[in-house]
Amino acid sequence: MSGECPDDARPEKPSPDGIGDTRPAPDHPVATKHASRITQWVAAAVSVLAAVVFLVIGATRLTDLFILPNCDDETPRKALAQILQDKNVKLDQLNEVRSISSNRSERICSARADITGGILSLDYRIDWSGWNQSVTLTQMAAEARIDAARLSQIRDAADDFLTLAKDAHVTGRPPRQTDPTVRALLDKVFDLASIEGATLTASDIARANEWFAAGDRIGTVYILAGTGVSDITRLPTDRNVQQRTHRNVAAFAPEFARYLDFQTKLAAIMADAELNRAAKADEDLERPALKREFAEVRATLAESLTGDLTTLAYDGLNDEWRRQRLAVLMQVAPRAAMFLSPEQARALREHALTVATFVRERPIQDTVRAFADAVAPP
Repeated sequence: MSGECPDDARPEKPSPDGIGDTRPAPDHPVATKHASRITQWVAAAVSVLAAVVFLVIGATRLTDLFILPNCDDETPRKALAQILQDKNVKLDQLNEVRSISSNRSERICSARADITGGILSLDYRIDWSGWNQSVTLTQMAAEARIDAARLSQIRDAADDFLTLAKDAHVTGRPPRQTDPTVRALLDKVFDLASIEGATLTASDIARANEWFAAGDRIGTVYILAGTGVSDITRLPTDRNVQQRTHRNVAAFAPEFARYLDFQTKLAAIMADAELNRAAKADEDLERPALKREFAEVRATLAESLTGDLTTLAYDGLNDEWRRQRLAVLMQVAPRAAMFLSPEQARALREHALTVATFVRERPIQDTVRAFADAVAPP
């Protein structure tokens, strides 16, 4: 960084306005280890399909020798449960079972399987193996869920953190993750491992927004530290106060890094869920509630990426910190290109190119420009 950027040229750091909302304000660097159960069962799902997977289910009645069972009969249900159990995936419930096609020699079926930590969309075939009936699992796609108990723990952790941080806006000393108690609280809120590795089910986007808001509550503490203001909505536009919020990003860089990465990743997870829902086309996407939710998730992603980029132009941050934030941004860029509106993508591109002009290190400049090209090609 080469000194302070001029006030009329420096990308506005998020004035912290709006951080406490479920969506970040434009130009804001804010708003949007547990063992990963999702990772475990997705790995199991891959291994399930790595070989020819079928289960001979035999015949229990004379008619079974000539007629295949229906997709939702008890026998194929038990067979699917056994196939998954053999791969250490416990089937809690099989729902939305339907027949795709059917003739005397085979039935093609689909269903949704509720399992611990997520949902599996299954395609399977019922046909003959010699004189016996068999069930073959032909395709499986995983969707993650946000457990209600996990979300409750996240809210509680945010509350506990805020109790510890109640005077930080005056003292300028927010809780730091070097304290094991504080680190444990940040882990509960900022660790997304429990839903990474699979697309979030669209029905859980509302829960993801609650999670995002809990992260905002913590991020706000670091933004307001030492400003004398405890309510983000009452933060004055005074230049000295605004500069203090900017300096806080560098002063609390380790915690702020986790905050930014959390926002970017969770906003991208919600975007993936919306894209997945649109691809399925099994809902009326023109419903006002769904259109509103889609637009809100778009705004959350665009504003989170904009804020993340803005911090790269701040003094006091080292280049390794910037490279780490850029690594996350580059991971999200292809999804942002698919999900954002053309206007949002172009605005994000222009913002990235502006930020690049305030970064001294050439490789970092190049990566920022690569991000701009990935989001909205020139």
